[in-house]
Amino acid sequence: MLPTHEPGALLTLALASVLAQAPESDVMQIAVVDDGSRPGVVHDIVRQVDPRGRVEIFDHAQRLGLCGNWNRAVALARGELIHLLHQDDYVMPGFYARLDAGYRRRPDIGMAFCRSRLVDAEGRRLKTTSQLRWMPGLLNQWLPRIAERQRVQTPSVIVARHTYETLGGYRPDLELAVDWEMWVRIAAAYPVWYEPRSLAVYRRHAANETTRLLTSGAAWPDMARAIALNARVLPPEIRERTIAASVRWYTASAMRTAERQILEGAFARAAVTLGHVPGMLALLDDEPRSLTDFRRLANLRQQVGHELHRRAA
Repeated sequence: MLPTHEPGALLTLALASVLAQAPESDVMQIAVVDDGSRPGVVHDIVRQVDPRGRVEIFDHAQRLGLCGNWNRAVALARGELIHLLHQDDYVMPGFYARLDAGYRRRPDIGMAFCRSRLVDAEGRRLKTTSQLRWMPGLLNQWLPRIAERQRVQTPSVIVARHTYETLGGYRPDLELAVDWEMWVRIAAAYPVWYEPRSLAVYRRHAANETTRLLTSGAAWPDMARAIALNARVLPPEIRERTIAASVRWYTASAMRTAERQILEGAFARAAVTLGHVPGMLALLDDEPRSLTDFRRLANLRQQVGHELHRRAA
């Protein structure tokens, strides 16, 4: 299922990567689920790569946004296993066969995923995600690891239909963390299968949703909401230390982001980013807070404040 909104030429690559390894239509549904794009845009791209009409197209004039359209795509899927593929990402040969093998070996799993290759707008490799185990199989102690921080890119994941039916869909009150919260929810309820081959490609570029949310500063309160939601599904014996590790990871990430924004001269954006750090630190409750973090935060806020005051003078 490919959720789209005003897609460009990269949708051609996404579709071609699926069609190249897809079984027949009675085994695998392929569908583009559009979220209010201009008339004809999606049809033109799909028919260019799929003149035989193998790919279904679901047009919707009502815009639901990213999360709403993901849930709409899940509802329209007829298969027992559901893959959501972003319009600007793609999969490598063997993706479906390897992850399907995991479900055949362990039908009780809630989701299966593989390593991802991250590329830039031109397709140049940036990095490959960490290898979590050497051989395909179930992940041990996965819940505290995924609840600490996001480690899984959506294009690398296949979720069982019964998982969505049992746990519900993606949360509309989240944006950047909408997929991460789902992976945590699944890990709390089901075993998870891992394929160590890098078979999914996730694209980072200036126009994608992640970049927009980081630039606007909306990413950090979103992460704080997700951390609080994740705490609800964690067993009591790991909840406190897992949430503490998550808070520390994302506050450090926010401060690294602010440092990059300062180097770029984007002091107003850095001020917004730093303004969200105390809200994340507040999630630690009685957990001791690092004086180093507070000093680093104070120094960065002072640096940004001085520069903004100088520019306003």
